[in-house]
Amino acid sequence: NTMAGGREAIVLEKMQRGWFRVELDQNANDEGGAGERKSMRMPHGFAPGQDHLLDAAPQAAVVPKPKGSSSKGRKSVQQTVPGPVPVGAVQAITAGGRVATILERKQRGWFAVELDGNANDEGGAGERKSMRRPHGFAPGQDHLLDAAPQAAFVPKPKGSGSSKGRKSSVQQSGPGPVPVGA
Repeated sequence: NTMAGGREAIVLEKMQRGWFRVELDQNANDEGGAGERKSMRMPHGFAPGQDHLLDAAPQAAVVPKPKGSSSKGRKSVQQTVPGPVPVGAVQAITAGGRVATILERKQRGWFAVELDGNANDEGGAGERKSMRRPHGFAPGQDHLLDAAPQAAFVPKPKGSGSSKGRKSSVQQSGPGPVPVGA
């Protein structure tokens, strides 16, 4: 398919709400880097008259970035050994195209994730971090995020925490200190 700026793009999959996952050609420009995988929305990112091609795109599962992709211009980063992955962990694609293993689903739309072995501006190779829906993940993956294991909720023990709203149990006996020489 041809993009609005004239570049060629291979449509990898059709996602929800008019979004497509594409791999750009080898001609880098302001639309993206050479061979970059990105999400694009119809009709903004594609040249007109290609609806029949876009409609025929596969409704595929998540496609991870190939391991042998170019790291031109990047510093060599030593890969870390991935940590233990809990039972039921799922994988999703980040907004930047990386594979993130979702370790647990936290409260208020946050997820504990472990990134793949390709370091970039989203994080280091194998880095564990918190990411939030919808900003940190590519669109169309709600079913994967909802399937992630729920974090165990640990309530705070009673009697600990802040003293906000409580009166102090220390009472003064008599008037306070009197300044000397008054």
